Amino acid sequence: MNEKTRIRNEMKSELAKISPQQAAEAASAACELLCEQREFNDARSVMIFLPVLGEIDARGIARAAWAKGKRVAVPKVRAPGLMDAVEIHSLNDGLAPGVMNIIEPVDNVIMGPNELDLIIAPAMALDRNGNRLGRGGGYYDRFINRCSGALICGLAFDVQLLDQVPAEPHDEPVNMLVTNKEFLRFARNSNR
Repeated sequence: MNEKTRIRNEMKSELAKISPQQAAEAASAACELLCEQREFNDARSVMIFLPVLGEIDARGIARAAWAKGKRVAVPKVRAPGLMDAVEIHSLNDGLAPGVMNIIEPVDNVIMGPNELDLIIAPAMALDRNGNRLGRGGGYYDRFINRCSGALICGLAFDVQLLDQVPAEPHDEPVNMLVTNKEFLRFARNSNR
């Protein structure tokens, strides 16, 4: 078993220990912490993710973005390994299970990579250097690579923040990360 697989397995075990109430409280705290930051306030558009089991809920960020007149997008799988950012106007309407049974927009109002200011990325684990370990499909790494003007923020539970996660050349680092307990910026990753 390689190091990434080992960490993913450990994280799945840790995330399974979080109760629904703890998860809701952590999501609320993390979203509130992010929405206080200048990067969120300066953004005209924000891409969030619709959570799957074990992921922190980012929908509070969408609600805060709409309250401030920002555009909001979520991922939609276009083909194996490829996704687009599709604009949404509701968290209740126009969404349905898509590829891999992940909730996606029914519409296809794609926002181009240059239209996104802030991308909120899920993670299995993040580290204190801004490295992000995803689920292993590479969807976000390929997508982020196309979005050179956007800031990338990892969003996770505090238990997912490790001292170090393995990173390969194709792994895209984040510019910042937020958990339910802290917000970190990474100057070395600010080349976007």
